[in-house]
Amino acid sequence: MEFTSETGKIPKGYGYLLKPSVILNALTAANLGGIRIHLVRSHGRRLFDARYKPPDGEVPYERLHIKVGTAHERDLPELRRQAKSEALPALVQWISEIVAQDLRSAIRRGDQDIELLPPRD
Repeated sequence: MEFTSETGKIPKGYGYLLKPSVILNALTAANLGGIRIHLVRSHGRRLFDARYKPPDGEVPYERLHIKVGTAHERDLPELRRQAKSEALPALVQWISEIVAQDLRSAIRRGDQDIELLPPRD
């Protein structure tokens, strides 16, 4: 497994839901094989979602793109709790089930998306 991340600047009074190390630790424990994981933390409406992309003609390996957003400081404690206790385990289960499929299965040969927390208003 290869893990990369990028983090954008955020406005004052906001914070990110999860640290890259928390996500990396959860995914490493899942033993996902050779998948390449790219985490993007950025400010916007999206709070936590992911996309699985299979190998294709241009990229010969499986990829997992994860997006983690920000929330206002007043909302962070509850959203962080929800992200760690519910959304992150759901992500690990979702991607584990995908990579457990045969490489020739329709599930593993197509793009897959999951919204782990709904976008903020």
